[in-house]
Amino acid sequence: MKRTSLALLLTTALAAAPLAAQTVVTVNNTRIDSSAIDQQVKIINEQSNGQVTDSPELRENIARRLVTRELMIQESRRLRLNESPEFKQIIERARTDARTSGEDRKPTFRQDWETFEGNVTAQALVAHILRSNPVTEAQVQQAYQEITNRYRGTQEVKLGEIILNNRDNAQKAVADLRRGRRFTDVARQYTIDTPSRANGGISPTFTPLKDLEEGAPMVYNAVKSLGQGKFTETPVESNGIFAIFYMEAKRPVRVPPFAQLKPQIQQDLQNLLIEQEIARLYQQANIR
Repeated sequence: MKRTSLALLLTTALAAAPLAAQTVVTVNNTRIDSSAIDQQVKIINEQSNGQVTDSPELRENIARRLVTRELMIQESRRLRLNESPEFKQIIERARTDARTSGEDRKPTFRQDWETFEGNVTAQALVAHILRSNPVTEAQVQQAYQEITNRYRGTQEVKLGEIILNNRDNAQKAVADLRRGRRFTDVARQYTIDTPSRANGGISPTFTPLKDLEEGAPMVYNAVKSLGQGKFTETPVESNGIFAIFYMEAKRPVRVPPFAQLKPQIQQDLQNLLIEQEIARLYQQANIR
């Protein structure tokens, strides 16, 4: 695979002619142009009620997803999965539904249909991967054993957090906590994290300390020695954002029984198979 920054490709293409669709990236001689990315930006903005806005980072993320989708479509067609009876049945049923509902008479139908057919073609590859490499009971049991071994003898925590965007408010929140105000009251007053405000900043779930140690070392170092009911008197700072953590509860990790985790483990193993196949497609592709 020829490795080229999608962000650079986007910047160059869009700067060249902002009023016309330009080729942003080519995947094995198939072009993806800026109009496809524009459409996805619009959809995401509408679905998020304006919370997600246009940005170079968003466009690069969309470009990567479109490249992945195109690779999957190409591989599916190479394997002639779009010629299978199952595929043809899905397409014919969708055509019939479109005629019955009148969708096929809408101005955007051709574009919508191309998107739909591409999605079905990509999903045909996913189904093929999973049929060709079924996850076995032994693999699921082995994965479960690895989980139990990983967390044996470790602890998990239920944390509260107050997220702030300036040092002054962080210091005020710490001062209030030192004076004995309830953490939940302080969190509701100061946190800028709207979803957690309703819970007074307290997470509804436990998080293994081992996961924090590996995935969020700054948080782990701040909370690993906190006793129950204690908070971090020195806010954790990162990129201009300040966080105050509170230890709601700490206990030994409780790994759910096998029967409860089995569906999720199966899904995770299937996702891994799909990711491995997509990685192979990227390695073999000519992307420029």
